[in-house]
Amino acid sequence: MAFNAFALLPEVTVAVPNVNDDAEHVLFVQQADAAWSSGQDPLDFWVPQLELGFPQFLYYQNLPHLVVVGLGKLTFGLIPLRTLFDFVRYVLLVVFPLTVFWSMRRIGFSDLAAAIGAAAGSLLAGSHRYGFEYDSYVWRGLGVYTQIFGMHLSFLALAALHRVATRGTGVMVAALVCAALALSHLIYAYMTAITAVVLVLFGLTRANALGRVLRFGAVGAIAGVIAAFMWLPFFAQAGYLNVSPYLDRAKYDSFGAPTILGWLVSGDLLDHGRLPVLTALLAVGIVAALVIRTRLLLLTLVLFVLWLVLYFGRPTLGPLADLLPLHDGLLFHRFIGGVDLFAILLIGAGGAYLWELARAEVSPRRFAAVAAATAIVFVPVLAERWSYYGDNVKWMQITQAAIDADTDAKTVLAALAAQPPGRVYAGLRANWGDKLDFGIPFNSVRLYNLLAFDRIDAVAPPYRGASINSDLLFDFNDQDAAEYRLFDVQYVIAPPSAKLAAGLTPIIATPTYVLYRAAGGGYAEYAAVARTETPSSQFDLFERARAWLRGGGATSWQLTRYLYRQPGPTAGPGAIADCPRPGISYVRAQSSRFDVLASCASDSAMVLKVTYHPNWHVTVDGREVTTFMVSPSYLAFALPAGQHFITAEYRSAPLKDPLFFLGAAAALGATLSLVRLRVRFPREWRARVPSFREPILRVRDLVLANEPVAGPLVAIGIAAIAFVLLAPFTPRIAFNDGLGFDGRVYAWLTQNLRGDHSIAVVPPWSFRLAPSAIVAASGLEVKLGFLLLDLVSALGSAWLLYRLLRHYAVSPALALLAVGWWAVLPLGLRWAVYYPVLPDTLGFFLLLALMVSALEGRFAVFGGILVVAALTRENLIALGPFLWLIHVRRDPVGVTLRSLAAGVPAVLIYLAVRVFPVVPPPPDFTNWAERYQIDVNLRFVFENIDAHAWRYLLAAPLTLGMFFALPFAWPRRLLAFLRREIHWAYYVVMSFVVALVGGRDDDRYLYVLVPALAVFVFHLAPSSLWRSAWRVGALTVLHLAAVRFLWPVGTSESEYLQYTVSAMSVDRMVALVYFCVALALGGIAVVRLDLRALNPARRAKAEASA
Repeated sequence: MAFNAFALLPEVTVAVPNVNDDAEHVLFVQQADAAWSSGQDPLDFWVPQLELGFPQFLYYQNLPHLVVVGLGKLTFGLIPLRTLFDFVRYVLLVVFPLTVFWSMRRIGFSDLAAAIGAAAGSLLAGSHRYGFEYDSYVWRGLGVYTQIFGMHLSFLALAALHRVATRGTGVMVAALVCAALALSHLIYAYMTAITAVVLVLFGLTRANALGRVLRFGAVGAIAGVIAAFMWLPFFAQAGYLNVSPYLDRAKYDSFGAPTILGWLVSGDLLDHGRLPVLTALLAVGIVAALVIRTRLLLLTLVLFVLWLVLYFGRPTLGPLADLLPLHDGLLFHRFIGGVDLFAILLIGAGGAYLWELARAEVSPRRFAAVAAATAIVFVPVLAERWSYYGDNVKWMQITQAAIDADTDAKTVLAALAAQPPGRVYAGLRANWGDKLDFGIPFNSVRLYNLLAFDRIDAVAPPYRGASINSDLLFDFNDQDAAEYRLFDVQYVIAPPSAKLAAGLTPIIATPTYVLYRAAGGGYAEYAAVARTETPSSQFDLFERARAWLRGGGATSWQLTRYLYRQPGPTAGPGAIADCPRPGISYVRAQSSRFDVLASCASDSAMVLKVTYHPNWHVTVDGREVTTFMVSPSYLAFALPAGQHFITAEYRSAPLKDPLFFLGAAAALGATLSLVRLRVRFPREWRARVPSFREPILRVRDLVLANEPVAGPLVAIGIAAIAFVLLAPFTPRIAFNDGLGFDGRVYAWLTQNLRGDHSIAVVPPWSFRLAPSAIVAASGLEVKLGFLLLDLVSALGSAWLLYRLLRHYAVSPALALLAVGWWAVLPLGLRWAVYYPVLPDTLGFFLLLALMVSALEGRFAVFGGILVVAALTRENLIALGPFLWLIHVRRDPVGVTLRSLAAGVPAVLIYLAVRVFPVVPPPPDFTNWAERYQIDVNLRFVFENIDAHAWRYLLAAPLTLGMFFALPFAWPRRLLAFLRREIHWAYYVVMSFVVALVGGRDDDRYLYVLVPALAVFVFHLAPSSLWRSAWRVGALTVLHLAAVRFLWPVGTSESEYLQYTVSAMSVDRMVALVYFCVALALGGIAVVRLDLRALNPARRAKAEASA
């Protein structure tokens, strides 16, 4: 540690611009700090300086950057962020041996093995292969800043998981460490997950299998929830993260067994450029593992071999590599981290084995001799590292001196700073930009690197290449004036000898550089959209955009619209003409926002020259408009004729903040579970705290004593409280004047019933008369009238759901819990607030009323309600057999006749309003049955158009939370119940059939499963489940997460489509599947969990007590 502390000190004391990835890491820290200070979301913001802009933190692990930002806030901004960044790097590199030592001791290695492993861990030399060697982190190296955190946390996670596997304790600690690892380095978290599988399997027996699997499952679930704000939005919008075709294939595929084994055997893998000391110790460690054959050494050897084989990559593994999860985007060359981790453990074991063979403990003299021999062996290692770090310091000093001596560069950059903001071009690697190297004799900083250092928006070689525009920058032709306009290059810094496009105006000239002003055109311009194309993949999008660019698309200014990753067939404007006389009188560009005042005499399109991303939101004169992608991969939208004020703003992914707070709460709970507070004078302390136990018990007794009245009132109160909680966090749908899609038609129907026949209403909407008739009779404005009707219906539904469960002898407390679970469903109360002008809420109330009257044998009441239901949602007529199936066994003939008598009026009404419509259809209307489009709906599912078969199957699991998941915990009980009460089996099947033929709003149709599922969960569950307060609390938390409680939902059409499973993008649906499956498995685990199996100490105590 002392050696590293001294040798690496210049990493902090010499402040020089970075040439490696640390350049963008410093920029990310600065932008995150700026976002925090300006009130933006520091978890997800736009970074405009690189690759034409990109939301880096949406896709990139950012806990390491936020640590620096937090330190900046704690030091009140007195220390520059760049200094804090370098300081954090320095400290982590210096203390890495401590992490290795502590982890190895925690795992079970001896003090000696841990000390040798710790010393070796910071002395690897691997020729910049992205491993644990410090070549990956220092200034002359690769600058993989987040991997420093990943390196530390990988060791800590291994130690924590090993403890969980061997001792059955430390679940919360392991979960917290694994969550921190996932937030710091996704690839290393992926590697740790694979290692965890081996830890589960190694030493697995029938006796310990259940407990071990449950403990590791708990670790994964808790860590997944804590880190969900990182990985879930990542996967939901992964299609907009660039997978570069220009990246060296070896980084995707790795190098193959012959090459890697050659490096290993020759010593080049761990001892590049020196005697293979660490490689020899590794070999001794392998021999020791095979000779001693302790469980720990064999496990370490198995994991070392596993990661060595995975590091071989695709050239060796071939199709076996496709068995790995997420194999398409894996960077196999980064698996060297796993090799290095377990190599360090084996090196420590090898060194300790040699000490044992030398019997160093026999006498002080022998101990001193062995210690001296060890020090001598490490001399070549330290010498090579000293030389490497010495060159690193020398290169830093030479680079800084060269930059300081270049007065021409200072002059040009000062002149640039005095100009209005704009995008800058200072060359590329493939042209004269590579020669603007300040005269440094080795590969170091170029002038374009200083643009990122100074946070200047630039067309420059990409660092990470995350933006889908980044690879197109290599095709920028600086001799074509049209491409300056396309890429909005406002300024150029070039040598006087550079051949550039005509029309550039010199601003300032020096002997070395010339600063030009170019006709970039500005961030916002009118443009023509000539055609529409549908790329099949990201690579296809890149090929199309590159062909368009190379084919002169910039010169013609005829852009192509790309329908890329659309949630379904998107209707939009076709060809759009350019504006003949555009007027853009005002543009204000900020990091994540543009304000534009523009005018045109004709309809046209406007393009913002930033990378397209669906999280951009554009409003025109205060109303949000639909955006789309145009070539190369820019943000565009249609504009009507006239003058408009336009605001384009990047907004954080809707999932980010809610999941962050959920994760923070989970992390806080996990942390508090580790704290054992010792309270002095507990009796006095308790005396000061008021007790609410007695009042709560008195209220409970009062409710139970008057349950027939008090129970329904409390149920209604729960629904009312849920409405009050949900309303402030739920905006009203905005498009179509706040009516949405179908709501506009129901508003027209209401106007027709009030005597305004100016707009014809087409079936089947015109047949659903009851809700519109009630609103029409009230005289209220349509949206307000429907909202009040929905609220009354929802409160009534709470009463009826409570009554339904009490019919099945569910206790009052559980029935009220069920009402609470129902009240937070996304298609329940919140849907009524968000999208009020629909018959859904009234229809659900009528559904529950039909069920309760059927179960209670009230045939006449059932018939009357069914008439109203037929005029609300015609699919409710299908509940007729439900009534018959309940009672048919006790009197087949009589019940059949009474059921027919109850159902016939509704059927007659159903037919009457179609034969003699109250609201006449349009003149060209011929066949009302065709309007249901049953054949089209079936084709969407059976042909899986737009993944609709999956949407149909997943709608209920993704929207009903624990209601849907928990019945799978007791399948035998459920099947027995359905055989006994066949009416519920009919109802479930009928619901899925109606959803299949009824339309493509699967989650809205399958929401009606709630009454059946509530009975399955709260009537069939073992009574012991609900007597456990922690299980009830855990299931409720999982339910809230699974139903997307308070998930942000926007007011625009596109945001509405992303809220509903039936229309959201496939990426988001897939991410939601992962999330909900994890929560469902967690819920089933909570139900089936045996605490004694999870905690051996608790089991032993229980057995002793017995």
